[in-house]
Amino acid sequence: MEQILSQLLKHIDAIAREKNRDVLFVHFDHYVHPDRDTNSVRQILIGWLEQQGIVYMPCLGVDQTVHSEIYLGGLYLDVPFDLHHKTYQKLSGYLEDEQGNMKIKGIQFFVLSLGLALELESEWDKLACSGLRC
Repeated sequence: MEQILSQLLKHIDAIAREKNRDVLFVHFDHYVHPDRDTNSVRQILIGWLEQQGIVYMPCLGVDQTVHSEIYLGGLYLDVPFDLHHKTYQKLSGYLEDEQGNMKIKGIQFFVLSLGLALELESEWDKLACSGLRC
């Protein structure tokens, strides 16, 4: 089941390329599938996102292409990475303190730049073509 789920999910770098912008995502340190514990930090965050009307989607981390990846509970957050955007301010205020430290133990909050997502895609293309005619 978990392998089927990971085959249907998008990697965060693919989402960045699809959206054509920097993307936000969260990772959970101690994710256990399936996450049915309503008191887990993941379920608490999901509840808060839903209360705020913030769209999220399960996602995989950065595509490694060398091996299949197991879903580790990561979430793409459909909020622009813009310090002046009200929803971003609300989200970062909930997750981070003024110094950028995480307020909630067990959650990591990241931004993946479109530039890095494009660079990674280019590197994988080079690796795929090594020794082959592409």
